[in-house]
Amino acid sequence: MSERELLVRGTRVRILTAGSGDPLVYLHGAGDLGEWTPALSALAEHHAVVRPDHPGFSSSDDCPDIDSVHDLAFFYLDLLDELGLDRVTLLGSSLGGWLAADIATIEPSRVSKLILVSAAGLRAAEPVPDMFVLSAAELAELIHHAPDARAAAVAEAQQRADDPAAFGRYLRNRAATAHLAWNPYLHDPKLPRRLHRVTAPVLIMWGRQDRLLPASLARQWSELLPGARLEIIDDAGHLPLTEQTGAAVAAVQAFCEDGER
Repeated sequence: MSERELLVRGTRVRILTAGSGDPLVYLHGAGDLGEWTPALSALAEHHAVVRPDHPGFSSSDDCPDIDSVHDLAFFYLDLLDELGLDRVTLLGSSLGGWLAADIATIEPSRVSKLILVSAAGLRAAEPVPDMFVLSAAELAELIHHAPDARAAAVAEAQQRADDPAAFGRYLRNRAATAHLAWNPYLHDPKLPRRLHRVTAPVLIMWGRQDRLLPASLARQWSELLPGARLEIIDDAGHLPLTEQTGAAVAAVQAFCEDGER
């Protein structure tokens, strides 16, 4: 894995890359602290994986022009231009899934395949927890299902308060998420009316035991993206790529190899 910085219309963006092959851009979620994960390593065995920090998150600069996920989607199109990537697979998790879907509605021809993992962006039909009122440990407990993964995540969240750099990064990401997605909460009321513009094959992946964004949202995405492939990962909460890396990566790779609508 290599790290570099890229200037995108005046905003410095930190980018991690690894692998070779067809380009796959990973768009991270709100709680991601800028780390390279085992799932990305597994994906890099088959793809040239590109993982930026969103502007305002982790080690990338703030961008005062970005006030919404929709604004962020246009920024990413500029980022793809700077990278010289005309057509990519987009894989987005949670907030990143919302972002990936929005990009695919703006310039459908730039997206060869679209993979939405526990994607925010749609309004749930049932009440959902407010992540912004939870402590780091409470949120870690909520989003993980497997006992070992949950215990490890809660312990890490509790220890983060003793690490000024890590805790500052967590608070910055939390503030950036609130700026983008607090009101309306984790969705864009206009996004459903744009999803008909998506032309790429779509994989929708969800953890069956997701308690932050319920798996019923996967059905809503499926209804708005007819022909999408749906994968529900057992024994996983909001982060199936983390909790069930083998099963989740296998589903992604199978889709990338034969994911025709």
